[in-house]
Amino acid sequence: MSEIKTEPWPQEKFNKWYQEHQVIPSRDYVRTLVPRIKALGDRAGFKLEKYGEASYTTCDAVGGSVEKTSRVTHDLYRLLIGDFSQEIPCYIVLGGTHGYEKGGPLAALKFAEEEASQYVDRFNIVIYPCLSPGPYEKELRFTEGRIDINRDAFLDNAQSQEMRALAKSVKELHQRLFNGDPNKKFTAAIDLHETPFMDIAIDKENAAAGGETFELDIFPKGLFLIAFNEDQHLANKIIQNVRLEGHHVVDDDTLYGAPNNDGVLLMSETGPVTGRVRQLLKHFTTASFTTEYCDIDLTDETPDVERVEPQMAAIRGMFP
Repeated sequence: MSEIKTEPWPQEKFNKWYQEHQVIPSRDYVRTLVPRIKALGDRAGFKLEKYGEASYTTCDAVGGSVEKTSRVTHDLYRLLIGDFSQEIPCYIVLGGTHGYEKGGPLAALKFAEEEASQYVDRFNIVIYPCLSPGPYEKELRFTEGRIDINRDAFLDNAQSQEMRALAKSVKELHQRLFNGDPNKKFTAAIDLHETPFMDIAIDKENAAAGGETFELDIFPKGLFLIAFNEDQHLANKIIQNVRLEGHHVVDDDTLYGAPNNDGVLLMSETGPVTGRVRQLLKHFTTASFTTEYCDIDLTDETPDVERVEPQMAAIRGMFP
């Protein structure tokens, strides 16, 4: 255990932080994810909708020095799977809230490609494959301005363009399906997250950026779920399915300092937190969850199947 104390970053460093990271070719959003997303939109019973845009600035370095900046705009997509003219149970799956957490988008897309069709007779499904395309392709947790969008998921007045777009999209869809009736809600939502090896470096940078004290806690291994107290029954079902499918569930006594309820971290036991995607979605859903797949050895070199299958098991466990 160690402590690091530094002076907080000046605002100029926050402003330039995102620009100075380069796009990783193997993560290029337009080349690696968008073709899969668009192909799904051509399937029967699937409807692809653009719900917004996100624009990002990158510094182009030549010979080790910054020569210019370029601006790229990425389309934000959602998939509607099922017959949305009927008021049948509706489930929401989200990936890519934190861009560096690769398993979320991959699991959301694989579920859409291979399994979602089997549910369309009974349910409507909404999939947001990648909430943060810019951070995804740079393998970053934060978006421009070094904003953590999973601390910025507010119905109104979010700082980040990604969360403003998501909030507007979910409000619009609720209005479309339920005419804005607050007594009618989507059935459940699940936001897919990871805790990889990179988190150690990110935590250290957080300490440097904010002048905070950094302490390296025990690194959990396996999948766990974050849930609201009233959603614990469904949370237990999701975790049970992860186990039944042969995946490890985090069995430490505590999760980030709070009690581990057999693989479920209850919101009431974490202390006050705000701005999470699960909280934004809770305004519109009966139940809302966050998955965390944790492994100190998890990197971009990890085979996709190792990070995708536990998340897929959690998605499947959400359905009756």
